[in-house]
Amino acid sequence: MLLENKVALITGSASGIGRATAELFSRQGARVVVADINETGAAETVENIRKASGEAFFVKTDVGEMASVEAMIKVALDRYNRLDIVHSNAAAYVLGNATETSEEDWDRTLDVCLKATWMIARVALPHMLANGGGTFVITGSVHSIRGYPLHAAYQASKGGLLALTRSLAADYAPSIRVNAILPGAVETGLWSGFSESDRVKVAKMCPLRRNGQPEDVAQAALFLASDMSDYMTGTYLVVDGGLTSTIDMPEWLWSRMSS
Repeated sequence: MLLENKVALITGSASGIGRATAELFSRQGARVVVADINETGAAETVENIRKASGEAFFVKTDVGEMASVEAMIKVALDRYNRLDIVHSNAAAYVLGNATETSEEDWDRTLDVCLKATWMIARVALPHMLANGGGTFVITGSVHSIRGYPLHAAYQASKGGLLALTRSLAADYAPSIRVNAILPGAVETGLWSGFSESDRVKVAKMCPLRRNGQPEDVAQAALFLASDMSDYMTGTYLVVDGGLTSTIDMPEWLWSRMSS
């Protein structure tokens, strides 16, 4: 019960990493605010938590809009009168290089993936400070530290999140610890168009030879949100099966070395 009597707000928790984190936090004793724009998925997350004897409720939120973020925090505080943990996890995703990406797609991606975390911090942190502090966890990506083709907007936003993590940590220590998680190839709803052969190809890029699951990232979020990481702030955990630690070799060379 690492989060007993804590109140945790998790954005993007209608599915994927956010849902897995919400359910894990609940099992560890937290009361969970499920925030997402997807009403159906969020309702399923809340139902899963309640079926497991946990406590959760849903706040419909578009984290790309300040008014919606402000309403989300108000509803959470009205319900529980405190916030101990915030996990800024929601994301938007569009493929394209700099010349292919429209201004609309660029703005929406940065609003949801980067600006949202600043907005949440701006509204939530004063209340957390008033209650004695807490933890703020940010979902970045291996895109924060590596270059990948056709991800101009997404990669810019995730790189910015890492810088924002350090800034928030410096500004709000020692009362609030701020850390990031950088997931690698994690199978979420964004993978809906991937064939099984595509998934296998991606898995072979990782030394652990498997793609990550949302629960793998949720465990890292629990570590950063709890007292287990009490001497950590302004840094990040890479949860990628070793993807960013190696050079991807061509298949013929890998076959030769593993034979």
